[in-house]
Amino acid sequence: MGNEVVKKDPTSIDGFAGWNDDTEGGDRPEGGSGIIQGTLIKFTNEGTWVTRDGEELPADLELAAVNVWRVVQKWTPDQGPDGPPIILGPEQPFPDIEKMNEEAPREEWGEDPSGNPRGPYQGQHVLHLLDLQTMDKFSYPTATTGGKIAIRELRDKLVWMRRLKRTDNVYPVITLSNKFMNTRFGGRLRPHFEIKRWVQLGGEGGEVEALPAPTPTPQQQLDQFAKPANKPVPQTDLPLTEVKEPTLKEDLNDEIPDFDEPATAKPKTANEPRKAPAPRPTARRDLGKKSSPTKTAARSTTRKRLTNMDAG
Repeated sequence: MGNEVVKKDPTSIDGFAGWNDDTEGGDRPEGGSGIIQGTLIKFTNEGTWVTRDGEELPADLELAAVNVWRVVQKWTPDQGPDGPPIILGPEQPFPDIEKMNEEAPREEWGEDPSGNPRGPYQGQHVLHLLDLQTMDKFSYPTATTGGKIAIRELRDKLVWMRRLKRTDNVYPVITLSNKFMNTRFGGRLRPHFEIKRWVQLGGEGGEVEALPAPTPTPQQQLDQFAKPANKPVPQTDLPLTEVKEPTLKEDLNDEIPDFDEPATAKPKTANEPRKAPAPRPTARRDLGKKSSPTKTAARSTTRKRLTNMDAG
């Protein structure tokens, strides 16, 4: 290279970060960056999950669902891929595959597993999975009704969780399972992904548990506690404190004087017995103590007469 200076991406700390083994001008990506990444897995008619080589996967294997692709693939009569697949973009609907097959030459047709004629074009969902312990990748391609139902259910739950967490960096960790499904040919098992937990992926921190519930904004907090003025308060929200009627002292806001004792009397304690009040004078008692003016004058005259008789 001589004295030529090679510029390095400042965000790449080594050759792993900037890895690219695609060939310029190549039609298909290589190195595991294509539609099928890692180990291809299949769902059997017996309701089990196996690899391409027939090795059964453990039921407790936890895998993170990291991506899903929707593709249209053209197949040869011997069921080999015929050219690169058509990868659909976000929000892009599937094309009319039935029309595409009707317009295809009959010599391009093949047979389905039941021996019936099948057109060369097929719509597929491809789910990409990642083992968070070993970093092994798995791919589950499916064109069956049961497989599409399983992926659609997983996608719907993912969308709601991302809305709840208010972030797109949330992924489900699942186990490979099955579920019963009714069909026009009778009941059978279909694929099912059992969600075990949610994680975040990204950055150098590796796996991070999903964020907690979002914190409400100040306005949302005010709206939560604000109540309309015309809305009656439920009885369960009122304090159940017993209310007593006011006493006479509290009603008059004054002390009630004790007319039977002088004002300077020592205040009584709560336990001190109260003395009985002195009897009030009555009219009959007053007659015995007081004399009328006529009786008083008669008594004086009698005393003078007795005095004069003694002197004579």
